[in-house]
This record gives sequence, structure tokens and C-alpha cells, in this order.
Amino acid sequence: MASQTPRNFFNGTNLSPEELRHLCIRYEKELVGVKDWMFVFLMAWTAVLWVMEWAQFFSARAIPHTMTAGYIVLLGAYIAHKEVLRWTGITARVRRGELFVYIWWGTFLLMFLVEYLAGRWTVPEGMTLLSYEILGYFVLSEVSKAFNAWRVAQREEGKGR
Repeated sequence: MASQTPRNFFNGTNLSPEELRHLCIRYEKELVGVKDWMFVFLMAWTAVLWVMEWAQFFSARAIPHTMTAGYIVLLGAYIAHKEVLRWTGITARVRRGELFVYIWWGTFLLMFLVEYLAGRWTVPEGMTLLSYEILGYFVLSEVSKAFNAWRVAQREEGKGR
């Protein structure tokens, strides 16, 4: 009978279990670090776009479509990365993603109030769309979080039997 040596995933390299553990820990730290830097970059982009939205509200100066589209793509990438970490069990520092919802929906509400009370300005259509997209991302993220929590609970319940 042939030797039942386990196949090494790393194409012939002979990593010891300790080396493999260190590699996994390093990879996990890098993934978490990427998420932290993405959050900082996303907050900076949020601040710039927020100022541009107010400038558009008061002066009707158009925001380049690619600015908003880029923001939505970046926000989607951040959320996807965050969900992948959650689903793979990697714990990262908690960042309150709801902050983006509060920033944009608070701004949206304030613009509506100014429009209503002053009667001079109109909430830009792009702001309306941006607010809806951000809320949609948030809802999808919450559904993913709830489903993952249910999945983990089911797995834990199965272990207890």
C-alpha cells in the first residue's frame, strides 16, 4: 500500500504547520489592514463628495458623473470586502458602516428642509439617487449579516448535538 502522505496545497513547498499558521496570520492581518485603509480613503472621498453635493445644491454646479460613480463603486468594494471577512470568520476592527447612511441621509433631509423653507434651491437628482443607492447597499449588507449570523448559529447548533 502506498504512503498516504497528504498533498501540499502550496505546490510542492514544504511548509511546516507552524510556517503555514504564520502565513495565515500575516494574510489575515493584511486583509484587515486593507479594510481599515479603505475606510479612511472612503471617508476622505465622502468628505469631498459631500462638499461637492452642497456646492451643487447652492450653485447648480454639476458634479462629474465619474465622481459619484467612483464613490458608489468604492463603497461597494468596501462593503464586499467587509462581508467577505465576516463570512470567512476573520474578525476585523468594527467600523460603523451606518455612518455613511447617516451622513448621506442626514444631508438629504437637510437639503429637503432648506429647499422647502427657502424655496430657492432644489435637491439635486444625483443626491437623491446617491442616497437611495447607499441605503440599498446598507440593506443588502444587513441581510448578509443576518444570514451569516443564522448560518453560524446553525453550525454551532449542529456541533452541540
